[in-house]
Amino acid sequence: MDRTQHTRPLWPRDDLPPVVERKVKADGGVEEYGCRLLGRTSSLAVVLYPLPEGGRPFRTPLPIPPGSVSIGFFWRRRPYAVYRFRSPEGALLGHRLDAVSEVRLLPGVVEFRDLILDWWLDAAGALVRAEDREAFEEALAAGRLDPRAVARARRAERVALAPNRLLAELQGIEREFGLLS
Repeated sequence: MDRTQHTRPLWPRDDLPPVVERKVKADGGVEEYGCRLLGRTSSLAVVLYPLPEGGRPFRTPLPIPPGSVSIGFFWRRRPYAVYRFRSPEGALLGHRLDAVSEVRLLPGVVEFRDLILDWWLDAAGALVRAEDREAFEEALAAGRLDPRAVARARRAERVALAPNRLLAELQGIEREFGLLS
């Protein structure tokens, strides 16, 4: 379990620039979330999204109390994005790993194509729930996913089912961006 401390409050953070997280769904629909940019490199963007109502609006399988935050990690070339959930006090609550493609890190926008599959992990990295396998198979059968997208989703699944190296990397990134002491 992650027992690190935060060097400053995670939210509210008016000192951070706004950024939009734009998810392009497999059916062409678009979802946008107003976030704050925690840090960025040429290949990675890390964003903060407040959860004033906790996990309730998103029906999370993990207990996420009101006032928690989601820290999103988006890499240009990786087949997944990761959301790391922290309590109002900064305790690690768990993770969601999403299969993605076409990640674009633009000024003020992080955009990606959602490849349908998601995996919920507890704070230690154990699989809690895999989501949307049936929808993925339907999209595949309907031709809405090209072979490269399918291969990316399968690579993301391998990471979701063996996440230890990734979770250690996430903690290092949080430390690098000054989120942890």
